[in-house]
Amino acid sequence: MIASTTQTILYIAMSKDGFIAGKGGDLSFLDSVQIAGEDYGYHAFLASVGAIVVGRKTYETVLNMGYPYHPDKPVYVLTRTPQTSHHENLHFHSGDVNTLIKTLRASGSGNIYCDGGAETAKHLLAANCIDRIILSVVPTLLKEGVELFHQGQVPQPFTRIESTHFKSGLIQHVFEHGVQHSQQ
Repeated sequence: MIASTTQTILYIAMSKDGFIAGKGGDLSFLDSVQIAGEDYGYHAFLASVGAIVVGRKTYETVLNMGYPYHPDKPVYVLTRTPQTSHHENLHFHSGDVNTLIKTLRASGSGNIYCDGGAETAKHLLAANCIDRIILSVVPTLLKEGVELFHQGQVPQPFTRIESTHFKSGLIQHVFEHGVQHSQQ
């Protein structure tokens, strides 16, 4: 793990069989764990965040659902096509992702929330930009859709350091990059 107090965190949910969306991008499987008053630690997590890095498809999906996309935080939308923003907190980034993450870490404004999409997650993992994964597993089998990790397995060198079970059946796992557990 990179020696910094700022962490780059992939915070994401998937089905029990490893899909972050069903066929055609369907996210309705998430509805099964929606319980009034339960946010699964999301608001506390978001309070630790100084900037958000999101894939363009996820960003557009959220907007098309009628939700604003974190207007109170600096948001960096990863895109292959350079675009101009009309909002001071919204930035379209088509350059090197390692440079972006390094710059955001150096700002010291808080953790970096990596949101959205298997393509973005895989790209950031391949670029060795992720320090921590907070993975919420929804107790549903989708059998097809958008796979997050090959066969639902978090890649090496991430190690599970914590798991929290919720009444809804959701299990939230926390994985750290490069953590070694001692044998007892």
